[in-house]
Amino acid sequence: MSIKINNKIYQALIFDVDDTLIDTSQSYDDAIKNTVKHFTSAKVNDEHLSLVRAHGISYGVNNDWNVTWLLIELVKKFSAEKWEEILTNQKLNQINAESAQYLEIKDFFQNIYVGNPPFNGHGLIDTAEKKMYIDQFFPALKALGVKIAIVTSRPTDEALYTLKNVNGLVGEFIENEYFIISVGSKNAQGQLIAEKPSPEPILACVKRLKVGLKESVYIGNSTGDYIAARNASVDFIQVGGSNIERRNEPKGFNYLKLDSVNDILC
Repeated sequence: MSIKINNKIYQALIFDVDDTLIDTSQSYDDAIKNTVKHFTSAKVNDEHLSLVRAHGISYGVNNDWNVTWLLIELVKKFSAEKWEEILTNQKLNQINAESAQYLEIKDFFQNIYVGNPPFNGHGLIDTAEKKMYIDQFFPALKALGVKIAIVTSRPTDEALYTLKNVNGLVGEFIENEYFIISVGSKNAQGQLIAEKPSPEPILACVKRLKVGLKESVYIGNSTGDYIAARNASVDFIQVGGSNIERRNEPKGFNYLKLDSVNDILC
């Protein structure tokens, strides 16, 4: 069972979540902005977030706690005109996710995003996120018999909450939780699977699906998604309008850009 996309046949579709399947512009992004304002009194905008996500790959900007930490450091230490150079040349210290400062930032962010207590129905994860796929999207893929999986930089509890409780994808369309690889997932040896842009989570997902690399495609929206797919030698479909710089693509690697994840069905 398979699907034909741009004259290529795939047996498995592996999806990113944020801004691929789920619009997080009013959830994660608002949580970032409010957290930065709380710790610095500064107002950051969408352009600031895009700049950090585009040029802060080495700092792990698929993780929005890291994006928040970077913005707070940049606001405190540099004028906005210098941010791109600072990130590109890695002039900030690497992030210490165990530091007291980072944990304080993370806790404030989480209270906004998942609510307090967590998952109480009032956090931005419940009130401010919208699906980016039409109602017929996953039923159409299911009818084709294509395998569906997830590789996301969301923490495991948030990924499962969204995919199971909010969007109802697990069970009916995503066979089970085994095919969701998120931050905190472990391999067969009990070791943590690295985050994107490492290719490791995509490679682990392909192995779980029991398909070949060339029969799989990763669908995402960001530079980190592209790098992870490229370095895994898995084809990549970009959705949305992010500016991704393409380079060092292996032989046989296929890249396709679409306006929306729904265009996969066209």
